Amino acid sequence: MDTSVWKEIVDLLEGGDAAAALERCRLYWDEAGGLPRRASGENSLREFNRRLTVWQQIELYVGEVDRRPENPRSWKLLGYAYMWSGLYIPVLLRAAEQALLASVAREDDEALVANLEEKMELCRQALAGGKEARTEIAGGEGLFAETFDVFPAEVPMPEAFVSARIVALPALKVTAAVIAPDLLDVLDR
Repeated sequence: MDTSVWKEIVDLLEGGDAAAALERCRLYWDEAGGLPRRASGENSLREFNRRLTVWQQIELYVGEVDRRPENPRSWKLLGYAYMWSGLYIPVLLRAAEQALLASVAREDDEALVANLEEKMELCRQALAGGKEARTEIAGGEGLFAETFDVFPAEVPMPEAFVSARIVALPALKVTAAVIAPDLLDVLDR
């Protein structure tokens, strides 16, 4: 990411204006023709994502895959955000698997594909109730996302999921019924 844009985004995040930071990032990617396909530079997306909650990451990457669905990295990052949010809302593990599958379908790097397939299997195990898989995901979430205090009212889904009938609606309503009943046990690592 361009150093001046990175500084602007970090300043917005540190000032508590995540919405403006996300919009600035979207504008930058639009100007650049999309999210870079490979990581580069010291101002990486990994560092950027650490400053966002999983919910902010989902919002950002859903928008990106809707605008540029051919980019495997956008799908990968969306898949990771859904995977981490799947700790809180288990049905999102299915969305994670589908986003990672979309990345695999567009990716030509065999090592990355193997890694993504491992993550998809982790999602399947966690969705099936695998405590070990959920604990592994919980360990990663803390390294790649900011903590949050409040659940969003809804979680957006990519248009491609709606048109392919992977989901029926463009957003999942967040209610007590969708939140993991054993959430405190999983997060108590």
